[in-house]
Order: sequence, then C-alpha cells, then structure tokens
Amino acid sequence: MWGTDTERIEFARLYTLYYGTSEERNPAKGIKIIKELAESGYPPAVFQLGLCYFDNLGVKRNYNESFRLYLQAAEEGYPSAQCGVGNYYAIANPKYDVCELSPQMALSWWLQAAEHGNSGAQCNLAGYYLSGTGVESDPNEAYVWGSMAVHCSNIRFRSAEVYRERAKELLDPKQLSEADERIAELKNILPYPWSDHMTYWGSLYKNQDLA
Repeated sequence: MWGTDTERIEFARLYTLYYGTSEERNPAKGIKIIKELAESGYPPAVFQLGLCYFDNLGVKRNYNESFRLYLQAAEEGYPSAQCGVGNYYAIANPKYDVCELSPQMALSWWLQAAEHGNSGAQCNLAGYYLSGTGVESDPNEAYVWGSMAVHCSNIRFRSAEVYRERAKELLDPKQLSEADERIAELKNILPYPWSDHMTYWGSLYKNQDLA
C-alpha cells in the first residue's frame, strides 16, 4: 500500500529500534534513516518522525514539527496520522501552540481515520458522539464506533467497551438491529493491515525478506 519495496524493507529493518525489547530499543540509531525516508515522502516514516518529535525520540521535542509531519502523512491518507492530527485539535493548548482547539476539526480527522480502521480514532469518535462534544449527541454513532474500536484493536480496549455499552443502553431494539447490521458490514472490511501504525510496522518487520 505504502511506498516502494525498497522503502518498506528499509523501514521494516528499523522496527525493533522503536518497538523491540528494552535491549533492542535505540531510537537515536534509526533517526537518520527515518528522516531520509520521510524526506522521500514515505507516509509511515513521515508519521514516525512526527512521533519522534512529539516524544523526544532521537530528536529534540518539537510540537510544531510533529504536527506538520502528522498533517503531511494524514493528507496522504495514513490512518494513524489522521488520528494524530485529530488528537492535536482535541487537546490543543499553549504547551503545544500548533493549532486552535477545535472539536469539529478533531471529529473530521478522526472520522477519516476511523473509516480506515484506526481503533484509536474510532474510540475517540464514540466518546464524542456519546457526550455530544463538537457534535450533536448520537448514541447510534457512539455504539457503532465503540463496537468497531473493540473489533479493530489488537488489544482489549476497555474505554471503547465502556462507550459501546453506554451507547447500547440508549438504543431501542430497531436502532440496535440497524446498527448491528452496519457494524457487521464494516467488520467485513476493517481493519486494514495499515490501520494501526505499530501493527503495520510490525507486520512489515515480520513479513518482509530482510536478508
């Protein structure tokens, strides 16, 4: 889906430096190649570099650069980056000083990521639709996206479970049946292999010929 075979293999080789065992992790060691791949426009590397600037991994923390890189990868349709941009709009504050607080913009980016199978964005949507933050409260949407977050996550997603169950209590039998039909259709498609950044990177590491 993303990049050339050479870019994917080169990126895959770096996985353990960021998500390996405590002995394997060494973000600073991989930052040069991450930057080179990001400069070529390879979306997973662009997003990862944004994470590095956010978390101070091998580079000095820089929220402006992190947001810029998230946005670049998000505009290429990379789900985790779309979720990240939404997160920035949801928690904007003087500490970050990169964008204005905008629940509506957060929802817009989360929806794009959610439709691409990103469980974090799906959970965030469920919470906003349940509480009516930035949008009219809609338990149906909250139930759908909470259910999808539970389905798409590769670990138990307790907060999504809570949103799903709270929303379910607010639906009548007809609404619940229709929502379950929609969820079944989405489950036939999502998640994509690239819906979650860490999972996708790990799959590249395991499946690419790294010899």
